[in-house]
Amino acid sequence: MTSVPHLLLVCPRTDILGKLLGLPVALTVVHRPGGDRELEEATALRVVDADFQDPDALLATAREVHARRPLDAVLGMTELSLYPVSVVADVLGVRGNGAATVALAQNKAAMRRLLHERGVSSTAHRLCATAGDAAEFLRDHPGGIVLKPVDGNGGTGVHLVRDAGELAAAWAWTTGAKAAWAWSKEATGAPRVLAEEYLSGQEFSVESLSADGRHRALMVTRKYSSGPPHFVETGHDQPAGLAEPACTAVTSAALDALDAIGYRWGPAHTEVMLSADGARATVVEINARQGGDQLWELTQHTTGTDLLLWSVLALAHAAPPPGSAPLAGGAAIRYLRPAPGRVTAVEGVDEALAVDGVIRVGELCRPGQTVAPLGDSWNRTGYVVATGPDAKAAGAAAEAAAARIAIRTEPEAQ
Repeated sequence: MTSVPHLLLVCPRTDILGKLLGLPVALTVVHRPGGDRELEEATALRVVDADFQDPDALLATAREVHARRPLDAVLGMTELSLYPVSVVADVLGVRGNGAATVALAQNKAAMRRLLHERGVSSTAHRLCATAGDAAEFLRDHPGGIVLKPVDGNGGTGVHLVRDAGELAAAWAWTTGAKAAWAWSKEATGAPRVLAEEYLSGQEFSVESLSADGRHRALMVTRKYSSGPPHFVETGHDQPAGLAEPACTAVTSAALDALDAIGYRWGPAHTEVMLSADGARATVVEINARQGGDQLWELTQHTTGTDLLLWSVLALAHAAPPPGSAPLAGGAAIRYLRPAPGRVTAVEGVDEALAVDGVIRVGELCRPGQTVAPLGDSWNRTGYVVATGPDAKAAGAAAEAAAARIAIRTEPEAQ
C-alpha cells in the first residue's frame, strides 16, 4: 500500500485550510504568526512555528519535520515564504520549485535577461543605480518608461515617466517604496530600480497550474487599473473575452516564460501585455504563486477548478488536476475607490449584497480607519465579487454593487 504523501504547507490562510479537510494528504503546517491555530490543529498532523521569511530558520524546522516523517513536497502560500520554501525544496530534494526558479520570478531584471536570452517575448529594460541611469534610458525610449523596484510586489513603487520633468518625482516614489523582499539579501548597494520601456495596450494575466513541468493554463483574466502613473489594479474579469489568435498569443507567452525559468510545480500568475494591434504579447511579470485579488476564487467559478485545493494535490501526488465543469459563465471583482482620509461611515453594504450575481463584499474598512491615496495594491480597501452568465454581466453586477457602497471620509487633522 502506498502511504499518504506528506506536505509541508507554509502559512496558509484559514479559508484555504478549510478546503483541505479530508484530502488524501498528510499536512504539517507552518503556523501563520498571529493567526488562530484551532483549524490548523484540526487539519494537520502537526503545527509548527518558524520564521517563514528566513531560509535558514525555515530549513531548520523543515529538517526536523522531515526527520520525524519524510516530506514529499513543500508549498508556500505567501509571497514572502516563496524563496525560503524553495531552499527547503532544493536541500531536502522534495517536490517544489527550486531556489533558482523562484529567484528569477522575484527578480524582474534577472527574469528579463533570461527571457531575452531564451527568445521569449520581453521588453527593453535597464537596471538603474541612479536617476541619471533612468534619464539615459528615457532618452532612448521617448514613448515613456516605467520605474519599479526590481523585487517589488503588489504594484509597490510603480511609476510611469513620460518626460524628463517627471523623472525626479518618479525616482523618489520608486526608491521610497518598501520593496526589500525577504529572498533578497543584497548588502552590496547594488541597484534596485528597474526601468522598462512603457508598453501600451491591454494587460491580461494567465492563471495556471503546473505538475512536474507540465503547465495547464486554466484561465486568461482581463485586468482593469487606475491608469498612470501607478496602474493600481482596480478589477478583473474572467474570461478575458479575447478572440483568437490573441488568446493563444497571451497564453503561449505565459507558458513559454514558465518553461524558460524552469517552473515545475504549483500555481502561477503570469501578467502579459497585449499590444493594441494584437501583434505583440509581452510578459510583464511572473508570480510563482496563485494570483492575488481573489483570482483563485474567480477561476473556480469560471473553470470549476479549485486552484488552491489542486495546488496542494498537484504537489502532494505529482499529478495535474482533472478537467472540471465551470460553475458560472463569467466572474468579476471590482475594488472600491473611496476618497483618502479618516473613515466616518460605511453605508450601502446590504444594498450591494442584494444585487443579483453578487457573491461577497470583502475587506471593507471600518469607521476610524484611514484610507490612503491609491498608490499600490496594498492600500486598496474593499471589493465586490460577482458572477454572471458571461464576463460582461458579472462585471456589470460587481460595478453596480460597488456603486451602492459609500465609504465616507474626512480629511485627517494635520
